[in-house]
Amino acid sequence: MKVRKLILTIHGSIGIAIGLLLTVISLTGSAIVFHQELDRAINPSLMRVVPQGNLASLDETIAPVQAAYPNFPLQSIRFPQTPNGSYQVTIKTPDGESLDTFVNPYTAKILGSRKWERSLMGFLYQLHYKLAFGQVGTAIVGATGLLFVLIVITGTMLWTGWRKLKSGFTVRTTAPLPLLSYDIHQVGGILSSTFLLILAVTGVMLSYFVLLFALNQPPPVAKVLPPAKQPVALSELLRKADAAMPDGKTTYVVFDEHQPEKITVSKQLPHELIRFAMSSVELNRYSGKVLNVNRVVEPPPMFKFMIAIGTLHFGLFGGIYTRIFYVFIGLIPSVLLITGLVNWRRRRLLMGRRELTSKLLAEEGRSNDIS
Repeated sequence: MKVRKLILTIHGSIGIAIGLLLTVISLTGSAIVFHQELDRAINPSLMRVVPQGNLASLDETIAPVQAAYPNFPLQSIRFPQTPNGSYQVTIKTPDGESLDTFVNPYTAKILGSRKWERSLMGFLYQLHYKLAFGQVGTAIVGATGLLFVLIVITGTMLWTGWRKLKSGFTVRTTAPLPLLSYDIHQVGGILSSTFLLILAVTGVMLSYFVLLFALNQPPPVAKVLPPAKQPVALSELLRKADAAMPDGKTTYVVFDEHQPEKITVSKQLPHELIRFAMSSVELNRYSGKVLNVNRVVEPPPMFKFMIAIGTLHFGLFGGIYTRIFYVFIGLIPSVLLITGLVNWRRRRLLMGRRELTSKLLAEEGRSNDIS
């Protein structure tokens, strides 16, 4: 009995301590399960176009962006993945932030610009994985995930179904609110415990992967000025990249301000998900020479492990069905917090009444002794 009381104290104390943070993380997690689809739905003027005859060349596509922002270096170009999608040309502003400019792939007209971090989905995304608070926020999210693992484990240990299976899955819908809340808390908790544990553990791993990657970055080097000559046309470089990896679909073109002569064309092979595509072709922008063909048929073990973690955390293993399911799973911690607070308040009231009753009985006993 004392062990159960200790577990209950640990479970309740941690739940109350991190409940609000956990609610923010889980609700934003639900919101960004379909963040790309929602982003396109919220911003159709930026991301949707009417398909027309011929596509403009890549050089024609980026020309208006470079004309509008002549002193901003190119960072990347994201290719449209559907016929009605737009190019996303990312440039670096003088304050060091990234500015995304969207371009119609048929007319090469600029559709608009934005900073991802200041968009609705960008804000929710940052709130989810770092509480919009930089590396410190990422560490807090990771620590919250670790504590949530402990909450799930202790909650599972407290489940009444271990003693009587039927009671562990019973929700007394006609019972008073405190009892109904208790039933919802334990039934909802046990039914979702496996998925909540998966999300918590994988979330912790991803948080600390991000931190380790950030902390192990080499010291910044001075920006190198590009050669004083005209680069090879991007369309020609793409043609050479396609020839080097003909079965790869181009997803990104990435520029490096520290190596201005190099350009990287990211490729998605037929067996790869675009989120985890790792193949690429590196070329010299000024000679057109192919520098490296990085064809990743089988990722290294560490990357395979990270892909598995990401697949589990993002709900990609079952297609759209698991992603929809994850939206609802992300709502459960909020329900558990509310019902947990109701249960905690009920226990506090009962304990207060017991203490008051014990005190009155003790006083009555002393009065009888005196008399």
